[in-house]
Amino acid sequence: MKRLYPAIILIVLILGLSVFTQLQCRRFYQEGTQLLSELMQQAKSGHLEEAAALAGQFYDHWDQTKNAMVWYIRHEPLERITDISSRLEYLAIYDDRAQLLAQTNELMICVRELYDNELPLLRNLV
Repeated sequence: MKRLYPAIILIVLILGLSVFTQLQCRRFYQEGTQLLSELMQQAKSGHLEEAAALAGQFYDHWDQTKNAMVWYIRHEPLERITDISSRLEYLAIYDDRAQLLAQTNELMICVRELYDNELPLLRNLV
């Protein structure tokens, strides 16, 4: 009986952390893809000042989220998202629309892959 309570506490702790990480990844995926979609729309319509503001907003949001994700996600996908997102604002400021759209599209793919790889699916566990 003495070992049962610590075992239950440990299982609840592991499940709680798992749920927290899934919720955090899902929230970032939803908010991040929405910001990137708006950024692409602004860039396509030629409003590069608004696109630069959205790129800065995405980077700030990512920077806050990344600090928590670094504890439980491999560093390579996080560094890739950081690398691409750090360039977006300057691509919009310097009026390089083609590169801005290409980098934003690549970033959307990276964010989707990050979320998909963290889902507790059989293909991710094997």
